Amino acid sequence: MLIGFLKQRKKRKMIVINKNTTTNFVATLFELSQLTNPDYLFEFESDQTKTKYYTIIADISTNKSRYNEFNFIEGTNNPTSGSLDLGSPGFYNYKVFEQNSTSNLNPTGLNEVEQGKMKLIDSTYQPSFTQHSVSPTTNVVYNPGQ
Repeated sequence: MLIGFLKQRKKRKMIVINKNTTTNFVATLFELSQLTNPDYLFEFESDQTKTKYYTIIADISTNKSRYNEFNFIEGTNNPTSGSLDLGSPGFYNYKVFEQNSTSNLNPTGLNEVEQGKMKLIDSTYQPSFTQHSVSPTTNVVYNPGQ
């Protein structure tokens, strides 16, 4: 019963990335990593389109046993160098896999070390709205006694 309670209270991690910019973010991947000095493959899946994007981002942290720091470039496509054009702003699920390769973009058979949500923000994005008019404009009231 206590285990179920702890699983329900588990917080999901959130990464916030700005469109067309370089963003540094921190994760804690060391605790679940099995490899000595892994390369990390990131999978971003759009909540809206279900499209998956893959990139390898170099760990630039100075104390990898405490935290892992990454420098991600959004807006250009060079997936083996930590940069992607993710498309539409919105929410994405992300997964991180460890591996011994700086070129493999396929997560099949790799050990997953973290998952969470990512929010892609575009400050220039202006959503469009369609206003609907209601016809007829006469209100009808139902009165069962008449």
